[in-house]
Amino acid sequence: MTTRAVYTAADATDVPSTLPVVAEPRSSSRRWLIASILFLAVLSAFFDRISVAVLFTNVDFQNALGTGFSPTRMGLLMSSFVFAYGCSGVLLSFVGDVYGMRRSLVIGTACWGILMAMMGAAGSFTTMLTLRILLGVAEGPQFSITNSLVKRWFPKREQARANSIWMIGSPLGSAIGFPLMFYLESTFGWRSAFVFLAALNLFVILPLVLFGLRDHPPGPPRIQLEPAAPREGSYLSQVSLYFCDWRFWMLVIFNSAALIYLWGLNSWLPSYLVKVRGFDLRHTSFYAFLPFFMMFMGEILSAFLSDRVGRRAIFCLGGLLFAGASMYVVTTVADPHTAALMIAVSAFFWGAALPPLFALAPQILPSRVMASGVGMFNGIGNIIGALSPLIIGWLISQTGSFNAGLMFLVGASAIGSLAMLPLVRRY
Repeated sequence: MTTRAVYTAADATDVPSTLPVVAEPRSSSRRWLIASILFLAVLSAFFDRISVAVLFTNVDFQNALGTGFSPTRMGLLMSSFVFAYGCSGVLLSFVGDVYGMRRSLVIGTACWGILMAMMGAAGSFTTMLTLRILLGVAEGPQFSITNSLVKRWFPKREQARANSIWMIGSPLGSAIGFPLMFYLESTFGWRSAFVFLAALNLFVILPLVLFGLRDHPPGPPRIQLEPAAPREGSYLSQVSLYFCDWRFWMLVIFNSAALIYLWGLNSWLPSYLVKVRGFDLRHTSFYAFLPFFMMFMGEILSAFLSDRVGRRAIFCLGGLLFAGASMYVVTTVADPHTAALMIAVSAFFWGAALPPLFALAPQILPSRVMASGVGMFNGIGNIIGALSPLIIGWLISQTGSFNAGLMFLVGASAIGSLAMLPLVRRY
């Protein structure tokens, strides 16, 4: 029988050298405040990300940028952001490990606010495209920093729940952001909507991050004896270790498929509801809110169940598989309200797939390079997912049908779910 003992940091020198030790965060009630701040930062960042999707059908916005309704060019505004976001997630994932989590997030938040203010003053498609790329670069390291802070503040048994708190900022960012942007751009104009988002970042989120976050919980960590494990080498050797691990690439494939779904839905849902299903502003706001609220509900339920069951891969597989199957049903339904409700069902299953993924990552990635590892698989996923808005826009232009774009999401979901099969038995 494997035994486990718990020591304080002061006892570490007395631990027998034959037994490896692992540091676990000392329990702190402040950890839930940290998780709440991370949630608000993700929520605000998602307002920024989806802001232009609402404007795809805004004539004033199209005239100001000189585009008209061009599905391919509108898709490019989303794809350019996601591509830059993905590249930044890969290339800048080290910033939290090297320069500190809080400091890196403070600088990033300030940049988000400045860039959103500049978007409110944009007068051409090229300017808006450039600013969207810069926003992607600034937001790229956020998820790797956030995931690392959760690992530092929460014991392993709570990490899926803790990850679910900040991760629900993504669906709620869309659920709240779409109706909010519809209201702001229809009431005050599209430029004022960007100014509001800039103020939210600079005067709400930035102070919270600056004064509320800390890189580590107070007090020394608990030292636990664990079964023998390979000794860690240099930072680069640890990066090489996960880069050569086939399990890491299963995470990459799954996450890439999930992000193809997410960015496709975020980019084209408002336009689909207006142009294909013929909803007015009130119904469009509600049916743009509902899928992401259901995504949030799926994340909450899955986080608790996967923590209780202790198996992550099966939740990932089932969630993404049923998300794709539900989206396929949308393409076969004639009634617009039924179709909109099935999109919400699909989003619920997608949400159920994500908290277990980020709880699975620490079981596969070496702890010393957790931030860069998460940044790597999230960044690669976003680089691939960046193609989704552009491909869907191109498919719409070529076929004249949104169903072709929805089937692209169905196919990606099926491929991603299969990547979890080799991990199901062990994880």
